Amino acid sequence: MEKERAIEVVLAPRLFSDSIVKKPYVVVVVDVFRATTSICAALDYGVKAIIPVKRIRFARFFKRLGYIVAAERGGKKVRFADLDNSATSFFNPIYKGKEIVYSTTNGTKAIKMAAGASEVIIGSFLNLDAVAEWIYKSNKNVIIFCAGWKNMVNMEDSLFAGALSEILMNKYEFNTDSDSVNMAVDQWNMAKSDVMTYIDRSSHRNRLRSLVDDELLNLTFNFNTSTVVPIVKNYKIVTYKENGTTNNHR
Repeated sequence: MEKERAIEVVLAPRLFSDSIVKKPYVVVVVDVFRATTSICAALDYGVKAIIPVKRIRFARFFKRLGYIVAAERGGKKVRFADLDNSATSFFNPIYKGKEIVYSTTNGTKAIKMAAGASEVIIGSFLNLDAVAEWIYKSNKNVIIFCAGWKNMVNMEDSLFAGALSEILMNKYEFNTDSDSVNMAVDQWNMAKSDVMTYIDRSSHRNRLRSLVDDELLNLTFNFNTSTVVPIVKNYKIVTYKENGTTNNHR
């Protein structure tokens, strides 16, 4: 008999150290606006790897070594960086096959915090179903880790957590005794009939309104356009490979 597998949702980084799901577990890091959406889009487009760094000084160091750097703080591109953290910024043929150093306000911090998990993968609405199937095949418990905004809960990340939790419980028979999971699923069920109207209430959406145009917003909530599952391997985020073949469909 297949063992029961549990889900926990961590709604903000300050709560991660108090998670209670039992090991072994995998962590899905989500930062919808914009880091994990951008990572999924970049790898799907053909970027070879993303190198996440927590601090700006590390990003600057890699820049001096000749790396391409994407970095932002407070939603705005840092001065020395080549790119900001918008998904569309990676859609340039010159970046295909390249490794890009990446530092953001919230997302890369959460990726580094999750390092003690069996595996760390990257989730977004772009690869929602692919992430759910990967988790099922991992045969482990799962923590859905919302990067939030400066250690605070935000709406769009918990919305993704609810969507993923619903798939895992309904399709793959995961279970939970976590109120954060139930809250996230309730939020998803309230929002899913009109996600764009719902997300317009998000404080982070309003915070980034001048930086996230309609094209980027539509891309962010374009469900299941990618089968890529980004995974952290040897301090880099790469496309998950199975049996020596890539999941990258482009």
